[in-house]
Amino acid sequence: MKTKIVLYSVVSVIIIAVFIYFKNIFGWLEFRSNNYTKKEFKSLVEVSKKEYSEDSLILVSIIRARINSHKEPYNNAIIINGNKAFINDTLNRIYIDSIFYSPNFNKIAFLVIIENDNKKLYKGITKNEAYNLERQGNLPYEGSHFDGTSFIAKKNNKNFDVCSYGHSFINSKTYKENSTLLREACLNHVVKNNKKQCIYNFDDIRFWSCEDWNILLPNK
Repeated sequence: MKTKIVLYSVVSVIIIAVFIYFKNIFGWLEFRSNNYTKKEFKSLVEVSKKEYSEDSLILVSIIRARINSHKEPYNNAIIINGNKAFINDTLNRIYIDSIFYSPNFNKIAFLVIIENDNKKLYKGITKNEAYNLERQGNLPYEGSHFDGTSFIAKKNNKNFDVCSYGHSFINSKTYKENSTLLREACLNHVVKNNKKQCIYNFDDIRFWSCEDWNILLPNK
């Protein structure tokens, strides 16, 4: 009898130790998305691969047009000899990281990550000056960096009225780093209610009817 009690106790201790280890060390998952959206408010929307792919291609074209016209948030510019000069971003690589759909598919929120050549950041200076800045802790002269931004859009068939939403992270060294930052910002908010502001995660059903839509995309 004592042997069984000891055995049960040892097994219980091991199970508890394993539970605590994975919960606190690994957090169960490397990226714990949807952590703060309560189950009763979860917006679970299924979309076909065909529609998702078609929408992704359209959104890439829309973002490309914003980049080419230097439209917010892609108005990259530097000062050369006292004059403002836009950086040529036409060859940037555009990735639609994620698309979130409203239940009736008339609104979307999406995350865009742009891969940029580091050399653009050193425009207007010599290579030696660039390498000196690199040694001071700036991004390396060679290679790429990643900038990510969140957007919202009202959707009518294949037409989108797009507006940047405010989550933005720049100069990430890897795609994964930037994607994780964006997803944390858009999915791991603790919902805060006050008279001035109410922040919802993109997977929260209340997000699709919040006041932000009327403020950022009025009468559309």
